[in-house]
Amino acid sequence: HPRTSAHLPRPAQLPTRRLINDLPPKGAAPFSDSYKSVASQLPELLRDAAKAVAYYDSGDEHRQALLARAEALRLAGTYLTQVRQYDIAYTALAGAITDARQAGDMLAAGSGVGGMCWLLVRQGRLDEAEQIATQSMDAVEPKITGAEPDHYAVWGGLAMEAAAAATRNNRPDAAKEYRKAARVAAAAVGTSHRNVSRHWSVFGPVTAAMKALEDSMVVGDARAVVRKAGEQEELSPKAWKRLGRPSTNDGNRFTLDVARAHTRTGDLSAAMDELTRAREAAPEWLRHQNMAAETMQEILGKRKRTLTTEMREMASYLGVVG
Repeated sequence: HPRTSAHLPRPAQLPTRRLINDLPPKGAAPFSDSYKSVASQLPELLRDAAKAVAYYDSGDEHRQALLARAEALRLAGTYLTQVRQYDIAYTALAGAITDARQAGDMLAAGSGVGGMCWLLVRQGRLDEAEQIATQSMDAVEPKITGAEPDHYAVWGGLAMEAAAAATRNNRPDAAKEYRKAARVAAAAVGTSHRNVSRHWSVFGPVTAAMKALEDSMVVGDARAVVRKAGEQEELSPKAWKRLGRPSTNDGNRFTLDVARAHTRTGDLSAAMDELTRAREAAPEWLRHQNMAAETMQEILGKRKRTLTTEMREMASYLGVVG
């Protein structure tokens, strides 16, 4: 049959941006309503993206089709990582990176590498995650003062991925250097910069500070987490108004880290306040977070007096039995 574009969407019309907005924060349950929505639409989206690449086979339209497919594959890879389908997630993310590179968009490719790093860290492949993050940092490093915020955001995001891998791999000195690079990029951006549709990025001083705090939790320094959360300027509610809010995912993860830190330091009331805040912000996400359930289990174990109504309700909500 002769080719026809009548049934093909233009690359810019592929609905990846709407689906990206539907996708819940990293780690949410595969049977949440948002996941069902994304999962049901992904096959058609990927088919349309592949058809667009095949049809628009030259020029700028081909480049735009490649970038649209890169977005679709990145979305698929993120979803599959969240539901722990790691092998096929790896294939999707590798395809996203390849398409972005073929389109000549190294920032989009760097964003894909960020997704790949998250997958590798979840698999415990820490050396590999750090290596590809640093290689991509070299490839996209802003070379001159005055680079675009997108550029700093992607580079800073890769620095945070490298730091996350290094911290978990018992390389604290390397992690500190990566965090320093992320702070430099965040200072260059100035306020939270959002480019979720193409570069999956919400990055700025608040994000950099939150992710650095996560390192203290990973190494078990709960007192440092509590202290920094209360004292560090970028982590205060006032700073969020001035510097811009983090992504929903980073904000929720920060709340859980602080809740666990308060539990470890014995302030169970403050821990419950944080869990309640997380429930109000993202109820379905919280319900299926292992960290939330583990924190609640610790609270039940440490509580010397009769449980409060709030504690019993939260334990029931998280499926925790005291």
